[in-house]
Amino acid sequence: MKKTASALALFLALLISAAAGTFFVNLAWANFVIPEWKIVEAIPVPEGTRLPVVTIFNPQNNTFYASKNLLLNFSVTKKESNNIPLSVDGLYYIASWQNRTDIDMSSFYFENNSSYPSAFSINIADAPEGSCWLQVYAVAHAVAYETGHETSGTGLVKTYTTYYVAYEALSSSTAEFTIDATIPSITLLTAETKMYGTVDIPLNFTVSEPVSQITYSLDGQQNVTVAGNTTLTNLPYGEHNVTVYATDLAGNVGGSETFYFSTESFPLILVPAASAASVAAVGAGLIVYFKKRRH
Repeated sequence: MKKTASALALFLALLISAAAGTFFVNLAWANFVIPEWKIVEAIPVPEGTRLPVVTIFNPQNNTFYASKNLLLNFSVTKKESNNIPLSVDGLYYIASWQNRTDIDMSSFYFENNSSYPSAFSINIADAPEGSCWLQVYAVAHAVAYETGHETSGTGLVKTYTTYYVAYEALSSSTAEFTIDATIPSITLLTAETKMYGTVDIPLNFTVSEPVSQITYSLDGQQNVTVAGNTTLTNLPYGEHNVTVYATDLAGNVGGSETFYFSTESFPLILVPAASAASVAAVGAGLIVYFKKRRH
């Protein structure tokens, strides 16, 4: 009975209000904001605008890489001190060996909630050997808006918000590096098997490219670092072998063929030197002897 009475009282109140000329506002409709998008011609970037900062962590400047497959790793930091906030809505990179490649930003928007600074990692395959460069670009737009109101004949107000692009800002970062996937070649200049009568053996070789380190291993022992051609000194008598290794600036390691040799103590035969007078006397005696034989 109480619920029926309450409903009846509400119905009577509505009738009385309608008779008095009072309008009940549709709250959902009155508070509804209608967004509109309008793209206008971009204006130049205002002076003093702080552009997004692109920082490349890999590949690094002035660095050698031993693989043609690279991991591009970079971040984008958005500056918040602009009069009109910038929205980063595009990323792409250009390499010295290929044209523009757009970067998928879906993970940034949907997984990272567009937070800054943001990090991106991209695998790049088949980079050519030699000097290379890579540029990463961030495309940002300044989005401004204006709000308009429209009043209906019944006194209800509609609110329109129009968004438009004020200008486009472009920032970038560049990395210069070198791809070297070739193993250095080492040629021994004395590579034939040989016997030496000394315990000091020269080790001469050539390397096909600039290197960061040269080492050799004698008889399978631990590698010894050298600056270039050298001499193996105080070797024990017997058989030996040596291999030379070189590491290039990208970290590739190459090895030479193994040089086999032996060191021996050769016996020396001492022949006493005769004086000129003795030789002359012996010669004269032989001449006299031959003359007597003729008679």
